Amino acid sequence: MEMHEVYHRNGTPTGQIVEKHAPREAGQYFLHAILILKCADSPSPGAGEGLYIMQQRSLHARYYAGKWDVTGGGVQAGESVREAAVREAWEELGIRVTPEELREYHQYYADWDDGSGLIITVYACRVQIPDQGFSICKEEVNDVKIVPFHTFRLHVMDHNDEAFGRALDRIEAEL
Repeated sequence: MEMHEVYHRNGTPTGQIVEKHAPREAGQYFLHAILILKCADSPSPGAGEGLYIMQQRSLHARYYAGKWDVTGGGVQAGESVREAAVREAWEELGIRVTPEELREYHQYYADWDDGSGLIITVYACRVQIPDQGFSICKEEVNDVKIVPFHTFRLHVMDHNDEAFGRALDRIEAEL
């Protein structure tokens, strides 16, 4: 059973730990990690458009089913946000990264109608495509593809705000 720590919106822990799919209460916030994966063989910043790994969410996913999106997920009780990003890359795609490889680019809140929400941290790093290909978790990922930055940005921006888009632009320009 996956357990998650509960936070106040300002990021301080409440001391509560709840099961992942337990009913949410107003004021409860949960940490969430997003990892933008830029292919290691992408051109250097400014030397051409980078290539990015995007995944199609499971067709049975609770949120954004079938959407092409980024790697990420909830932070489990006892792990850091960086550790969650590392775990998600491995679980969803079979890609190994270390916490030290991750560069933080953005943090934002997802406020839900019930008064709860997420505190989301966006990391990015360059990764090698595994020689044996991706090892996807079929419960979470339906498909994977490598796309140029403009395509990646287009898909991801259909459900994110302009501040997130500026973070993506910085990743493309700097990483």
